Amino acid sequence: MKKNARFLQKYFSTYFIRCMLICTFLMIQSTCFSQEIWNYYKTNKSVTYEEAVNYYHSLAAKDDRCKMFDYGKTDCGRPLELFVINEQKVFDRNQIKKQIVVLVNNGIHPGEPDGIDACVRLVHDWSTGKITIPNNVVLAIIPVYNIDGALRRSEFTRINQNGPTESGFRGNARNLDLNRDFIKCDSKNAKSFTKLYQTWDPDIFIDTHVSDGADYSYTMTLIDSQKDKLSPAVSDVMQKSIKPFLYSSMEKKKIEMVPYVNVFGDDPSKGMAAFYESPRFASGYAALFHSFPFVTETHMLKPFSQRVDATYEFLLSSMEVADKFINEIIISRIKSKAASVSQDKFYLNWQLDTTHVDSLLFKGYDIDTKKSEITGKERIVFNHNKAYSRNIPFASNYLPSDSIVKPRAYIIPQAWQEVIERLQLNGIDMQELKSDSVVKAEVNYIENYQTGKNPYEGHYLHSKITTRKEQQEIKCLKGDYLVMANQWKNRYIVETLEPTAVDGFFAWNFFDEILQQKEWFSDYLFEDMAVTMLADNPQLKSDFEERKSRDTVFANDSWAQLTYLYQHSKYYEKSHLRYPILRIQ
Repeated sequence: MKKNARFLQKYFSTYFIRCMLICTFLMIQSTCFSQEIWNYYKTNKSVTYEEAVNYYHSLAAKDDRCKMFDYGKTDCGRPLELFVINEQKVFDRNQIKKQIVVLVNNGIHPGEPDGIDACVRLVHDWSTGKITIPNNVVLAIIPVYNIDGALRRSEFTRINQNGPTESGFRGNARNLDLNRDFIKCDSKNAKSFTKLYQTWDPDIFIDTHVSDGADYSYTMTLIDSQKDKLSPAVSDVMQKSIKPFLYSSMEKKKIEMVPYVNVFGDDPSKGMAAFYESPRFASGYAALFHSFPFVTETHMLKPFSQRVDATYEFLLSSMEVADKFINEIIISRIKSKAASVSQDKFYLNWQLDTTHVDSLLFKGYDIDTKKSEITGKERIVFNHNKAYSRNIPFASNYLPSDSIVKPRAYIIPQAWQEVIERLQLNGIDMQELKSDSVVKAEVNYIENYQTGKNPYEGHYLHSKITTRKEQQEIKCLKGDYLVMANQWKNRYIVETLEPTAVDGFFAWNFFDEILQQKEWFSDYLFEDMAVTMLADNPQLKSDFEERKSRDTVFANDSWAQLTYLYQHSKYYEKSHLRYPILRIQ
């Protein structure tokens, strides 16, 4: 028995040692494997969300020049995190002086992962001393913004894209395109992003993407925020200093860039227009806060490794430009913010200036046609044997289609909590009214608007909105909010609160309740009252008869006629179609 016990003891001791050796070996193998994630892209593979954030956490745990932050949940329950590098080891935005904050947002569309992998490679190269980040630059990286979509990895997303073998899904957990959510802020992702963005107030903002559409020779195309709608101080530095340097820097690396290929039809040779990014988009949102916004758009048909390399090099160039033009960037943003405080006129909507078209040297491919084997119709083919380099029409200017003179202040009734919450998220100063009071205010009535027939990102978007203004005395309640229009974030305030703005809260359906009339009448009872109204009001009678004479449908519709008279009576509710946000002059 003792002999057997010694044998078992020896056996299990040896077995335990073997198990420990195997586990150690596997851990070493696993560590070595994870350490190679910065090279995945070279084998047409993209890092997963877990691999990326775990890698950033591991660096932050051992290097005091970098730090990881958590800014709240996303719709899939995972936290939206930010990885920050600062050679000066300062991680409080309020204490960062004479440095440029460069914020990189990756994976807003997880099927376009070039920025995710480029940033992992960049951070690895920095941590190993292969590259340096200027002392004047704070680099802040969102590893993956649309975590929800990144967790839905598949080899079947992005059908037109040349790699990687697997990538994420465009929509988030609520099937929202997060690059349309920056104003309406429906997703938890957007709410957490807003908190992050307002905390760091980036000087330069870069949103990384992969393009879709025409074929051409460039690997990297670029959207810089539309110059006409940027504040003059920022736009001047952008056009004269930042953009020329970025294009020159990339060309020296033999990665030529061209503006984002926003073509008239399928053929770029026929011309294209500068992309207009309203505030629903990432770069349009950043422009509201006087940042220098960029969107990188690598070309879908180029190999994944080539696209990641191009994004990597652009990020390096962006830090070079931040370092080189640090004074111009800081001063222009200070001027821009100060100008916004006192600015009176704001432009809400823009249209392409087709009367002023420049030319742009473009390298593309001629288009041939051939018969489709599927439809039997003619289809286009970009012929790589017929490459060209020629000047094409390029419309890069936009003109304001309307303007608004800001009021001294706005009053937002407390009932509209969804709007109030979004203003608070964006750091807008607001004061609650201390008591009930009657206020003389300018109000807008919605006169005309068009609504999309199909849902768009969870909404039926309004457009082509027109209003009429009236001066009225309105009773405001204790707890309603006063928003003074003397803040450096005035662009956000005006472009969300004015009802005719393209991405204002009215356009995004936050006030649809006012569009429905609540009080009505019984026709058999109102008929006699209407007779008295017409007898007592000659002008109303004249207008009524004129309407019947020119509108045969109206003349043959008794209900429409009574409704017309009701809506012109003292009984008709003044709140119907009245936009609830008051303008205080």
